[in-house]
Amino acid sequence: MPDKNNDNHKMKHFVFQEYMEKLIIIVPYIYFIYHNSESIFIIMNPISILYLFEMILELFFTLLRFPGKMSHNTTDWILAILGTYAAQIVSTHASNTHLASITFCFILSFIGILVSFSAKICLGRSFAIVAAVRVVKTYGPYRIIRHPMYAGYMLTSFGFLLYNFSLWNICTIFSAWFVQILRIQAEEKILSTDPQWSLWSKHVRWKLLPFIY
Repeated sequence: MPDKNNDNHKMKHFVFQEYMEKLIIIVPYIYFIYHNSESIFIIMNPISILYLFEMILELFFTLLRFPGKMSHNTTDWILAILGTYAAQIVSTHASNTHLASITFCFILSFIGILVSFSAKICLGRSFAIVAAVRVVKTYGPYRIIRHPMYAGYMLTSFGFLLYNFSLWNICTIFSAWFVQILRIQAEEKILSTDPQWSLWSKHVRWKLLPFIY
């Protein structure tokens, strides 16, 4: 009987984690749409629309994912929350300063989406927001860098920042990048328990940017 109760408790905790992960991603997206609705739906700024499209892709793959073993570490969950929220509280109202043309920013953001989307396709239904044990992928963009999804996010957000340059957006996007690096460290700590991942990581040296990091 104690074993059965323990199994029920684990199952409830597992289900709770699954719902919490989905809630983490939905709430900041609602904020982004509400706060930047004019830029998206009235002005129809292509940079803002691309940023929203990236969010929709992430939400789709999160809802589609297979339930799997996620980290129980509080720090990992905090990093997932901060990394998700920091990137979505950017503002199109903070400044009218554009450091690059809309064409350049669009191309940069679009390349970022292609990179992150290709990573999501490789991961398939093992994609997760919170650090988790997943099947090791060694093809596609994972042949070049270990975390192509985060690299894509950074490119997309950099394109957004160049076109919507402000102190607020600098703080939020750079904070998001810093948290992403912490998330990479948390993920690799979990993934390093997999012998296949350890072997693959010896051949793929770079985490985000080839020859840099």
